[in-house]
Amino acid sequence: MMNILQAENFPLEAQQLIEASAGTGKTYTITSLYLRLLLGHSTGVKRPLAVNEILVLTFTRTATEELRDRIRKRLVEAKVAFQSGQSNDPFLEHLIGISDDNRRDSTLLAAAIQLMDEAAIFTIHGFCARVLYQQSFETGVLFDQDLDGDRDQLLEMAAADWFRQTILTLPTFERNIALGL
Repeated sequence: MMNILQAENFPLEAQQLIEASAGTGKTYTITSLYLRLLLGHSTGVKRPLAVNEILVLTFTRTATEELRDRIRKRLVEAKVAFQSGQSNDPFLEHLIGISDDNRRDSTLLAAAIQLMDEAAIFTIHGFCARVLYQQSFETGVLFDQDLDGDRDQLLEMAAADWFRQTILTLPTFERNIALGL
């Protein structure tokens, strides 16, 4: 069953999964959820979070840079909206409407904009590499580990795993069709 995600009331506690196709507004939704966390608009979080307390993971370096840029722009847009007390964006209008103190929220957003270089926005492998590096003594991993590996070798291993798990486990008739026999 597919649910339409509403950033205004999406639960921000526990584990949540958001799956969506290209062009469905994932980045807009992520930036909206990020704003809620920065402003402390979550039942699971008792206080506003700083940018270095929010982790955003994505798959590619390009997507990481785009997210960082879009979040920064969204913060500036939200700060202007809180300063003026209005916005053309329905989500920002919602945040302004539920705010107890627009001045405080504008100040929080200004601080977040200043600290965006410290924002924890990473690729999955970049985040893992950072954790392993920062926790090298605890994890027993050397400081200079090469976690990129040979891309072609990794793709070949992934394809072989998929083939074994998907094609070779098919019933005989379907497996023979897939193998061209």
